[in-house]
Amino acid sequence: MAITLSTQIPQLLFSSAIPDLAINTDGDGEVEIALTSAGAMVFTASHFPYNRQIKVFDLRSVVEMFMREQGSAMKDFTVTATANEVTHQLCSFKVIYLEHRFDGNISEFLRNNFLTNTSSKMTSENALERLTLYLDANQSERVRYEIVTQREGEEAQLTVCTENIYSYANPKLVEVSISCEVIRRMANIDQATKLLAVSIHVGERAFTYYVSQREPQMRMFFRNAFNVFECCELEAVTTQIAESERSIAVTNRISTFYNQRNEKKYEVETSGLTYEQAQWIEQLFYSHDVRMGKLDDEMEPWDIDFALLPKVLITDFTCEIDDSDGELNTVKFTYQFADRRTWLQTDYLTVDHDRIFTEEYDPTFQ
Repeated sequence: MAITLSTQIPQLLFSSAIPDLAINTDGDGEVEIALTSAGAMVFTASHFPYNRQIKVFDLRSVVEMFMREQGSAMKDFTVTATANEVTHQLCSFKVIYLEHRFDGNISEFLRNNFLTNTSSKMTSENALERLTLYLDANQSERVRYEIVTQREGEEAQLTVCTENIYSYANPKLVEVSISCEVIRRMANIDQATKLLAVSIHVGERAFTYYVSQREPQMRMFFRNAFNVFECCELEAVTTQIAESERSIAVTNRISTFYNQRNEKKYEVETSGLTYEQAQWIEQLFYSHDVRMGKLDDEMEPWDIDFALLPKVLITDFTCEIDDSDGELNTVKFTYQFADRRTWLQTDYLTVDHDRIFTEEYDPTFQ
């Protein structure tokens, strides 16, 4: 049986742009359609042609679910068709995860943008940031760091540092890791000097971090619309709400609890956000993977293991964005930990080491 694919699929495309497949056959026998990635079976189903044509709908949802499970932002896929024990390779393509619709030129977008939907954000001295970009095969790029610093009573100074990144033989996604500590070491900046901003330029791509001198009340990591982790730091007020539902049974006139459900949730209201920040933070609320970002002080940006961070669920949110000049936007949301057990406060174990019970007892009275 001859089997051909009539749908045109580009070699590189976003997951949201994967079309439905139309497959032509010259017979009416059973055909098994399979989608694989690096030898792993993603999807398989048996089809019988109608008017000698097979249609596979909503393949994009299958691909996105597989990439979410793999925690991957880019994957290679192959579509095959098997009939009469003969397998035909219909097409192979590379997918970059993107949940949103995109009608532009993907090559031009990747050449001019990092895998994020904002060009600037606030960060702090202890934040761990990552920028992800796409490189073609055998492509090299120079990363240019423009660092703005200021000493007390002096004018701001600009320092420029560079490094090179490579893709070698195959196209790949490259992460540029940024933290204020790394930037200080790179540019030889002492702790007495304030770090005001860092701009990262890679080819036509540009991104700016504005460094806040205050430590944020909340730090979260979330997978954005491209399925790569971003750091979100917020000045916010958090209200803790504990709820419990109990069922009571009576035996021999004695009441006891026989079923109990405990729940603790956190209501958050942020301080003022700019229009750009409020638009960007929407991705936090829609994200399928959000982690509470309490990190070790000695952890480097390239050492972070997101799987070890506690996962949280955004259960409710209100995000009203006003694009008027000078207006600051606030967002409210509610989250709870995916693990239903309540967390022991680590501050209880690490703070106030000088309590009387931890000191050596001196029985001498004066």
